[in-house]
Amino acid sequence: MGAPDDFFSYYSRNPVGVIDQNIWLDRDAEVNLAFNTMPVVYTPLVSWINRSQQTGAPISEFTDLLEGDVNNDEIAMSAQYIPEPFGVDSRARRISVARYGDKVQFNETSNIFQQWKLGTGGGRDWRPVLRGLLGQNVVKKMEILSRNAYLSGPSEFHTFAGGKTSIAALGSGDTFGIEAANAWNLRLGYTGSPVIPGDTAAAKVCIVPPGAIYDFQESLHTTNATDAAMWKASIEYSGMKLRYEIGEYKNIRFIQAPTDRYGINPAVLYNTGAIVVQAKVTSPITAGDGSPDPEAEKVDGVWYVGQKAVTHYIQLDTGNDGATPPVANVDMSHFALNDQVSIHLVRTNAWGVTNGVDPTSGKTVVRRIVKIDAVNKRLSFDRPIMSNYIVDIDAGAGTTYAYVTKGRHVGMNLVMGSVGGIMGNVNRPLRFYEPKPIDDFDSIFRFSWDFVGGFNIWEPNLFEIHFSSVSTPKPGGINQA
Repeated sequence: MGAPDDFFSYYSRNPVGVIDQNIWLDRDAEVNLAFNTMPVVYTPLVSWINRSQQTGAPISEFTDLLEGDVNNDEIAMSAQYIPEPFGVDSRARRISVARYGDKVQFNETSNIFQQWKLGTGGGRDWRPVLRGLLGQNVVKKMEILSRNAYLSGPSEFHTFAGGKTSIAALGSGDTFGIEAANAWNLRLGYTGSPVIPGDTAAAKVCIVPPGAIYDFQESLHTTNATDAAMWKASIEYSGMKLRYEIGEYKNIRFIQAPTDRYGINPAVLYNTGAIVVQAKVTSPITAGDGSPDPEAEKVDGVWYVGQKAVTHYIQLDTGNDGATPPVANVDMSHFALNDQVSIHLVRTNAWGVTNGVDPTSGKTVVRRIVKIDAVNKRLSFDRPIMSNYIVDIDAGAGTTYAYVTKGRHVGMNLVMGSVGGIMGNVNRPLRFYEPKPIDDFDSIFRFSWDFVGGFNIWEPNLFEIHFSSVSTPKPGGINQA
């Protein structure tokens, strides 16, 4: 049996490996852009092209000929001319591009990095640490952009558990079950090239969150024995295993999207379903705020989190605006320890939930509640909030710096019939920068990267997304779907 990495040859499909040839690795080995070893599942499924490099064009257009229909009528024996040529037409697809990038910056006298140096043997040069963080940032950003590209697919190709018709309608019993598998085999069977290279059976691949597998296994207990027996755990069959593969059911191979070290899974759209409670944040959040005082409290009885000279909570609204659902005078009883809530700027109706969470927004983050001050209406989290929310977004209607939403978690179950559903266009390859220090003492170091490209739907009939309510883990228990 071969190793998983040998089998998944398409894991080299990414804008770094295909386009840029990992050039920066030759210069700064600390930046490890190894998509093969980091926990990614969506980026490798994007097909990458290098069409409009260096042109600066906002879009690239790809033209496809449309061949005419076949006329199988007879031609008269005496005919000297074909009465009508078969038709030829064209259609085009456009790929838009945008610029993406990020930066890491610290002063060499920063307490954070002084502590880091002392804790790792007192090394004098911590710049490799920053480069390493920047390399991880590239991989993570490409992964979330790839996931979001699949989410942007036409709603006609979306299905919902329990026969529901929208995310907003998903209820506690609408979990991932076996009923979707047969329909996938009909709609996605033998379309295009197999997702798995060399797979003669053209098996579909379904990427699911851990909670969907938990819910799926629970559903097998209530189905008939024949259907239940068709599930095979990956350990039970021979041959090449896919990375993160956990089993096969009716010619569909299931991959469990890996959860990060903080318990957040990219295949879960946190709080995107029906809203339980939504509150305004009425005081600015500065990067580093939001976790308990490290001198007074330990998170999970272990971690002294964050810094001392920050605000150790976020402040919720204590007023009342009469909105439905309420976004003021919040009932704190709706929040519980270890709830995973979303802090966000954007509210959207796009997923069928009025004023719902937008999981694709770059300013939507998920945090686990570890402390509730019900009297003062404050929440503290397992980790600081690492970016600023310091602009009043209420446009004169109040004071709002962000929203905190607790809602139903939704599973994004992506099933692939073939590769090629999403096309990535590289307008300008990935670049890394190490600007010179700008202060008088050469003490502020910055490392940055940018990339100009696009992620676009290419063949929407090659994949589907099945949305379901999903169970999520929490310390010592389970948040049931």
